[in-house]
Amino acid sequence: MTAPRSRKETKLYDKYQLTVDKTRCSFCHLKENGDQVVEETDSFLVVRNLFPYSIWDGQEVVDHLLVVPTLHTDTLSKLPPAAAAEFLQIIGRYESQSYNVYTRAPGSHMKSIVHQHTHLIKTVGLPKKFVFLLRKPYIRVTL
Repeated sequence: MTAPRSRKETKLYDKYQLTVDKTRCSFCHLKENGDQVVEETDSFLVVRNLFPYSIWDGQEVVDHLLVVPTLHTDTLSKLPPAAAAEFLQIIGRYESQSYNVYTRAPGSHMKSIVHQHTHLIKTVGLPKKFVFLLRKPYIRVTL
């Protein structure tokens, strides 16, 4: 996977992370920011990612949503059976609309929020011909 955010987007995200209250789960309080909510079901919220990826699988990202269970959990395996079935319906509906589905494992060091969430990423166009990533200093070039 290439760097999903540009250097500028990463800096904005890192700056935002410094302002987040680490004593409470921001996903448990998503309804407080109603502008972010795209869809609400019995057990889930589908929300716009505040810091969407700009590139995924080498393609430009045109929409980036998150499926977040209303039950605070760090893994899909802890969902009650009814919620698990609902999750599959939501994922299937968005997958049929050409969204890519991505979830990090509970112990992943790349996961910035412990509350389980699944990325729905819609891409467009052909993959970039060239992607160059240098992590230190952070540089990403795409052609």
